[in-house]
Amino acid sequence: MVLSAQVGSDKKKVQKFKCGSYRFSAKDAQKSNFCLNEKSSPKAATTKRPNLLIKKINVQVGAVGTDDDVTMKICDLKRCCTTSKLSHTLSSEWVKNKLESWDGRKLGNCSDILITSGAASIEVSVIKTNKKKKPLDITSIVLEASPTSDKKKTEKFKCGTYKFGASDTQKSNFCLNENAAKTGTQSRTTPAEYKVNSIVVQMGDDGSNDAVSLEICNAKSALKCCDTGKLSGLLSNDWSKNDKETWKNKDLGLCKTTTFDACKGFDVAVKKKSGKDSLKVSTITLEVADKNDAKKSQKFVCSSYNVGASDTIKRNSCTLDSSSTLSCPKTSSLTTRRPSASTKRTVPAPRPSSGPVTGKPPLFSDSENIILKGFEVQVGGGTNDGTKDTVTAKICSADKKTCCETPQLSKRSGNNWVRNGNVTLPGTSLGLCKDKVFKTKARTTISNLLETNLVLTLNRIGKDGMRLESFYLDAETAVGSQKRRFKCGKIAVELSNKGTKECYAQFPKKSVQTPRKPATTTRPPFRSGSG
Repeated sequence: MVLSAQVGSDKKKVQKFKCGSYRFSAKDAQKSNFCLNEKSSPKAATTKRPNLLIKKINVQVGAVGTDDDVTMKICDLKRCCTTSKLSHTLSSEWVKNKLESWDGRKLGNCSDILITSGAASIEVSVIKTNKKKKPLDITSIVLEASPTSDKKKTEKFKCGTYKFGASDTQKSNFCLNENAAKTGTQSRTTPAEYKVNSIVVQMGDDGSNDAVSLEICNAKSALKCCDTGKLSGLLSNDWSKNDKETWKNKDLGLCKTTTFDACKGFDVAVKKKSGKDSLKVSTITLEVADKNDAKKSQKFVCSSYNVGASDTIKRNSCTLDSSSTLSCPKTSSLTTRRPSASTKRTVPAPRPSSGPVTGKPPLFSDSENIILKGFEVQVGGGTNDGTKDTVTAKICSADKKTCCETPQLSKRSGNNWVRNGNVTLPGTSLGLCKDKVFKTKARTTISNLLETNLVLTLNRIGKDGMRLESFYLDAETAVGSQKRRFKCGKIAVELSNKGTKECYAQFPKKSVQTPRKPATTTRPPFRSGSG
């Protein structure tokens, strides 16, 4: 399919957008594709042309198989394809502990759509029907692909485990290119998962009789959080001025079992009801222990909470105590307390230089401004997944310093938020969120891609429940108009009328080219006379 578009009022200026193939099965109602501008990015087209074809999919089923129908959706950063139903004519498939292989016609349009050769990773979603209401375990998936220019060459993408609960219909994973995984990833470590063992609170000179709780989160995360519930003792006054209170793991409500990535650091919020009582807390010390080895513990200290009488929440960031040592990847944002004066290192003075000091430019920029352009939503297929209620959205940057709220999200025609429905909302329907600019900061993933985040909150006004199978935020960079697609995943907005998800976009690093020095030639010294 080729789309021709006129540029402005000049009929002679025409741009063409070329789309890939579309293959509908008997049950399909919609197929989508990315269409590329014929004239855009000529350099990129020659250096990173999509020329990789999926040839084979190998699946190792785990201890739980399924009788449900299963398909897969495979996406790179620009395009997606969908397999046919992965089944055999003469034998059972998806049997527990069995190794399955699929190729040829079973690959659907994945045997035609090209993905980018050398991509560090691709996203593979496993989609199953839910007629049997039974779980499914997949130990591993390996995709084999070959460039169209050299069919003897094979690139393998290895995916991790997929675990379906009885009601799950889709699970997704990023699958690493075997070649990319071998380079530059050996030094990275797995997340440091820790549980909170105890909390020590040192009160200031102002106590409170109000009910007080704590909210513990990974630093700058709206998702990885837990609430202790009301912290109080049976036989003593809590939260009294100048007191020192200790709360053990058994006192911490939902935080008893919550695990955190300690390398991401912690934020702790003091919460109370608005009233006539103010409160001052000098320090809150979290003692956290490795979930796999309780002897490995660390301390994080959060300081200076001044909670006014009318305040309901005060949040501070915590730092790793100077007595603790935590081994983290280099990309970690963890901060530590400054060493005392007696332990400060001396920094050697710089060497004198006769010329200007020049440094190497950074390999990539980890921050960029992105502009919100629209939403794409897939409503779930369950009986109560759709809704007729009013739905609005709030989008925030990861640090929550920049936010916007939409009006009621609805299309001009057709049913909105109907079960199994696709809802595409362009920027014109987003109100104040249209073309809203968010400052983002990226981190490096284990697959050596950059990942950046936005936070989505959906609000529903009414009595219906609502479950969404997927939610995407479409955006582009303010400089260069590079596409950024933020994946929010599944969202349920039920009894609380509110659902919050952290959405992420992944994209390759953009190297900063170092300008080459002009070539110089050395002339022989000038001599006068004949010598």
